[in-house]
Amino acid sequence: MNSSYKPSLEQLVRYLRKESDVKENAAIVAWLDSGEQNRHYLLQLENEWIHLKEPPLVIDRADRPGIWNKIQDRIQPVVKTVVFDRNRFWWLVSAAAILIFLSGTLGTYFIQRNILMNKSSQEHTVVYTALGQKSQVVLPDGSKAWLNAGTKITYSHAFNQYDRKITLEGEAFFDVVKKENMPFTVQTSHLDVVVKGTAFDVSAYADDAKIEVSLLRGKVAIKDKKGQLIGELKPNDWIQLDKRTGRYTQIRQLDAVQYSTWKSEELVFENEPLESVLKKLERWYGVQINWSGAKADRRYTFKVKTESLREILELINVITPIQYTIAGKSVAIVSKKR
Repeated sequence: MNSSYKPSLEQLVRYLRKESDVKENAAIVAWLDSGEQNRHYLLQLENEWIHLKEPPLVIDRADRPGIWNKIQDRIQPVVKTVVFDRNRFWWLVSAAAILIFLSGTLGTYFIQRNILMNKSSQEHTVVYTALGQKSQVVLPDGSKAWLNAGTKITYSHAFNQYDRKITLEGEAFFDVVKKENMPFTVQTSHLDVVVKGTAFDVSAYADDAKIEVSLLRGKVAIKDKKGQLIGELKPNDWIQLDKRTGRYTQIRQLDAVQYSTWKSEELVFENEPLESVLKKLERWYGVQINWSGAKADRRYTFKVKTESLREILELINVITPIQYTIAGKSVAIVSKKR
């Protein structure tokens, strides 16, 4: 298939609604398999317009007041999402125009189910931030979440009705609205963070060997996946789980702010090994870094603010002699002998 092929929005709409033919399906599946960003894009489109796969509800004009009252009783809070990606913004504007055209003719009122309170907790909202980007989300209970690069959060449409549970893959900073009778739970692959009202950072990337939680204010409980209490954090406490060994490390009274400076466009490295530095730089700049040759057993302490990737690589070169090549989103690094 032509590597430059990209399905149109109309084709993706037909694919999501299961109306495309066999040939069109094959082309779209091949496009999805050609890059992870394509699958993420379709996932975002499906979650933002989930009603594409559901039949519209036709409203009788004569009974508008009564139907509106029922809708008011069931309507769910709106999730506000701010994603700093101008290209995607204009894509979505175009998509919205096409969906309005597809919605029907004048005189028929469609009430989309994604704005109604869905009593089934099996339906979810997914918010995803691509590599090299960050986003801010206002959750249905008024709590705020900042998503670092390459992060995904998932929560039920019943969020804030019966519980407040969010699944996290990646890193996010949460500023949680306090609710005494409804704890806020961040679920990761190996541990859960349970709070009532507080501000904290959780780093739980799937390809990282460790999960870290740092507390800015309030109080949080750390539990394992069986619900057993591991420990409690107070302001400026930090805890780390080594996923390979299952061991926890906890430090009290540190500067917890350093673990969430990324949301203010500052990346801090504090005595970190090269492997950790490279992973964070990949996410920060949205690139793929390939290192060949011996990796020096060194630790790095520096900050990234407005510096370009090239400037940071030059800084690493001062500590660990390297040669590097930047080609679009790919970075090749070769270590040099002194």
